Amino acid sequence: MDIRITGASQNTLRHISLTLPAGKMIALMGPSGSGKSTLAYDTLFAESRRRFLDCLSPGARRLLARPEKPQVESIDGLPPALCLEQNLPPGRSRTVLGSLTEALDYLRIIYAAAGVPHDPQTGERLTRLSPEEIVAALAAAPEGTRLTLLAPLAPSFGREPESDILLLRKSGYLRVRVEGEIRDLEELEAAPPAEGTPCELVVDRIVRRAGAESRLADSVQAALRICPDELRALVQEPGGEPRLHCHHTRYRNESTGFTLPDLTPGLFSHFSPRGACPQCEGLGTVEGKGGAVSLCPACRGMRLNPTALAVTLDFGGQEWNLGSFCDLSVEQNRAMLDSLVLPPAFRHSLQQVCHELRVRLDCLLELGLGYLSLSRAANTLSGGELQRARLAGQIGGGLSGVLYILDEPTIGLHPRETDLLIGALKRLRDKGNTLLVVEHDPQLLRAADWLVEMGPGSGAQGGEIMAEGTYADFLQNADSPTGAWLSGRRTLPEPEPRDVETCPWATLEHARARNLRDVEFRFPLGAFTCLAGPGGSGKSTLVHECLLPAFKSGQLRGAESLARAVVVDQSPLGSSPRSTPATAVGLLDVLRPLYAALPLSRQRGYTAGRFSLNVRGGRCERCGGTGLLQVDMNFLADLYTECDACRGARYNRETLEVTWRGKSIAQALAQTVDQALEFFAPIPGAVALLQAMHDLGLGYLPLDRSVTTLSGGEAQRIKLAMHLAKANPKRGSKPGEKLLFILDEPGTGLHFGELDLLMRAVFRLRAAGHTIICIEHNQAILSCADYLVEMGPGSGANGGSITHAGPPPRA
Repeated sequence: MDIRITGASQNTLRHISLTLPAGKMIALMGPSGSGKSTLAYDTLFAESRRRFLDCLSPGARRLLARPEKPQVESIDGLPPALCLEQNLPPGRSRTVLGSLTEALDYLRIIYAAAGVPHDPQTGERLTRLSPEEIVAALAAAPEGTRLTLLAPLAPSFGREPESDILLLRKSGYLRVRVEGEIRDLEELEAAPPAEGTPCELVVDRIVRRAGAESRLADSVQAALRICPDELRALVQEPGGEPRLHCHHTRYRNESTGFTLPDLTPGLFSHFSPRGACPQCEGLGTVEGKGGAVSLCPACRGMRLNPTALAVTLDFGGQEWNLGSFCDLSVEQNRAMLDSLVLPPAFRHSLQQVCHELRVRLDCLLELGLGYLSLSRAANTLSGGELQRARLAGQIGGGLSGVLYILDEPTIGLHPRETDLLIGALKRLRDKGNTLLVVEHDPQLLRAADWLVEMGPGSGAQGGEIMAEGTYADFLQNADSPTGAWLSGRRTLPEPEPRDVETCPWATLEHARARNLRDVEFRFPLGAFTCLAGPGGSGKSTLVHECLLPAFKSGQLRGAESLARAVVVDQSPLGSSPRSTPATAVGLLDVLRPLYAALPLSRQRGYTAGRFSLNVRGGRCERCGGTGLLQVDMNFLADLYTECDACRGARYNRETLEVTWRGKSIAQALAQTVDQALEFFAPIPGAVALLQAMHDLGLGYLPLDRSVTTLSGGEAQRIKLAMHLAKANPKRGSKPGEKLLFILDEPGTGLHFGELDLLMRAVFRLRAAGHTIICIEHNQAILSCADYLVEMGPGSGANGGSITHAGPPPRA
């Protein structure tokens, strides 16, 4: 059944109605802020979550805050929705790639069932016997051997001697061995042993002869019911003295006495107190002086306790514990899995478990994540890596009839990796699922079954359905802005031809970090250089771990003319609801002194700190300056509602009484970038920042919007705008000062029209004499470069080399 949406008016949506075909891959595109996320997340996903809560019992619903119904007249045919997001809560986390994809769950089962334990102290292999093996060992004694089977009693035996002895009598037993002497129960009634005295129950006395095997097996089972861990036997061969033999059913080191409980999956979980390293509590890192975080010395970052790390599996003659195995790359894991040696008793029972593990590793490989390790902390993954890892888990999970919502899954992907992603998405679709993908990548748009374009602009200028149909329909649609780009009727601005051979050059020599293979990286100064290649090929390592440190230490040969480096990467703008575009770009640093200098502020003694949201004084203390109140949803994600004290203004009443040109600071920040650009026209410092945001297509963005609600494209352009404004001589750069700009995938989340604005900004930087190095996969941006460097040929150990360097091919 198709998903029919009628009258959606959430946020900036303009009462739109549309039908999304079920069981198809649907691409949702349009400018940033045009309403794509509002439709996908704030309408469809929010309504699906609300309906899920309605299915809970009345008692359960009373414990949860009821989320508001999205502003939509009706949604028919909406299946359960899953949102594969690109973010995790900040800070240290126990979540790793293996747990995201469930691969670690299956590895725990395999290690618990077939793992070989060792003594954590000595490294000696631990042994144990099954009941059948104990019977076989006793039955191997010479004929005529007298066997006395003993079951150790608990140390508490003798605490209440009358009831203890009565219980043994009722079970049919007659004798107990006390400190090496066998005594009748009648004797013990008269002189019971003290509590803690070593005592063993005499279960049976058997003479080894033909036909006694069945009785021996029954008696062994009876003894193990009393003491499951150990059976003792007095063995007296014909003509010999009795000798005590101990048979352990739990893992034990005979030389040291170290005993290990049964192996269970919980022992191999760093989420469980039983399996986690006691020093770092499963985090893999410990916090030292001054909050510095370092690798845990106890587990060496493997997160598990010594007992769990002493259990190994045989992979083609090499023994690996779970921590070491997970520290390898997924590509290595998959190759080693085919050489796993399992005991014959477990081969059939673990066959399905091994199959499920292979499926998840294969999904990670197909999604271009083979260079990662299963132990990689999830909060260190890029947004694209995190989303693809979650996608791998869903493909392996086998759900059907679900609406999957994905946000820019092609982020960080080389074109050949995008092809693999598309194949994975099609397999998920073919299981009977509907996929709604917010995306602009031409490769994925071509592969989609149905396309929906929103626009025409951003913010208040967006919220409409501009066009919908197949990819072929869009190529012919003269009213579709995206169709004009896809068909080639519109193209990015042509860069002015630049002969890089006439430019001065900078050279980075002997780059060897991580997988880099003694790389020499040359790039022209005053030009636009792009660095491309598969994910994990070494691009970020080359720039962030080699180039920038060399530049800062003065070891980048030929870069003496560059004054400083400016990095625009994908790190979050902030995790607090107090953070806004105004704070991120530095606009509040200009406005706080402005409002503090007004007559009413001087009269009341207000300083610039009065207009800060991060300190007490001027902010609303009810919400802490966020404008929102957090509602705990227990096992669901927390909800935020407008503060009932300040009504979302963030400041208290006294602070809001100070106005400039008729607006309080809260009212001034409630404006969009374009509105504020006109309002603050007399303030040059504010104009420089706002103009940079406007030039990057962010004119629609409210200045007080929480950064936690921004799309990836919006957040990246805010950071770029801040640095563009700082690069302006009026905003901190000295006249004639030449800078090195490092851009890390600036095309992330951008529509074609926004790419146009981005490239014009880059060309302005180049025209001013600055040097730009850009890590990028977007083919449109790469074609605009003056100089293109390709890294590879593969990922991880298969990358780390420069495979091509030179001007890009021109159309």
